[in-house]
Amino acid sequence: MIGQMVGRYRILRPLGEGGMARVYAAEDTQVGRQVAVKALLPEYSRSPGVVDRFMNEAKAMGRIRHPGVVDVFEIMVAPSGELCIIMELVNGVTLREHLWKQGPMPLPMAIAVMEQLADTVAAAHAERIIHRDLKPENILLVVDPLDPMRPRVRILDFGIAKLEDAGSVKTATGTQMGTATYMAPEQFRNAKLVDHRADIYALGCVFFEILQGKPPLTGRNLLEQMQAHLQQQPPLDQLPPQTPAALRTLVGRMLEKDRDRRLGSLVEVLAILRGSAPEVVPTAIAVAEPAAAGAHTWVIALIAIILVAAGVGAVIAFT
Repeated sequence: MIGQMVGRYRILRPLGEGGMARVYAAEDTQVGRQVAVKALLPEYSRSPGVVDRFMNEAKAMGRIRHPGVVDVFEIMVAPSGELCIIMELVNGVTLREHLWKQGPMPLPMAIAVMEQLADTVAAAHAERIIHRDLKPENILLVVDPLDPMRPRVRILDFGIAKLEDAGSVKTATGTQMGTATYMAPEQFRNAKLVDHRADIYALGCVFFEILQGKPPLTGRNLLEQMQAHLQQQPPLDQLPPQTPAALRTLVGRMLEKDRDRRLGSLVEVLAILRGSAPEVVPTAIAVAEPAAAGAHTWVIALIAIILVAAGVGAVIAFT
């Protein structure tokens, strides 16, 4: 597609590729800005299920008007037949890459990132959108030029989001969707019945990992991970000693097995986080730098790799 025009957008260079889509940098020839073009691979454009999820992602991101979600400009079809989402292009590193390089975040940075995550997902919930796959790989950190110690957060990959309205992608009974390390117990049982509280549980897992450096519940395989989330209590005693008691309790309440006992709203989570925020003292806190151009720089239009287990009807990843 390099050099092709998709509407008024000229494809410039590839940015990445996944199982079902490619992402390109492109130029908007009317205003001169660069955008990202996410193109569904031609061999999947005839699969109704894949096309539905591709369109689902665009609809979800387009409905959420929040700084923590990428802007979607339009959906187009390339002259060569690929279905394309035209969206904002932002450089950054994923939370996963940051944790690999620098380990757990210092408390002021951790709480700043947690607040933004909770606020962004709360905006999705206000639009009746459930992400269903929140994890460090789907969270982008962008350096704020006005405050380099406080990265801006962007949430990626709404490909398996649940839109609670008549136009949403349907989930069959017994289907599992998500990434096992961050899935709520009810997601393992029946994704059709999942509501916004599954996102609260997933964010609890992410918050734990931001503070401690590793997820709260793990296993050597999918079965062990499922058993951990269904049966084991999160090891809150492994959080750093300097973790405020209110924040430790918050993570525990977000990770309740019974969703009726779990915190029921991210508005509650935000209130507790804002009450836990320590006074920020300038320190040498920095976001991990993106990889050099041409290596594996992460962009906000990262490709959702949808793993469909044949004959089982599952979209689930083991990490």
